[in-house]
Amino acid sequence: MEKYASTLNSETAKEKYLRLLREQPSIIQKAAIQHIASYLGVTRETLSRIRKQVL
Repeated sequence: MEKYASTLNSETAKEKYLRLLREQPSIIQKAAIQHIASYLGVTRETLSRIRKQVL
């Protein structure tokens, strides 16, 4: 939990998404976009833009 909290403050939204994609790829496929966005601390729209950049 401490690692998650410190990560939220030190990484950009894109870095957070890439880390999640690298460490937990199955979550990206199973969870709804709004849940992933909430977990990362970003809006759904921001996450959509990040996903377009990454693909």
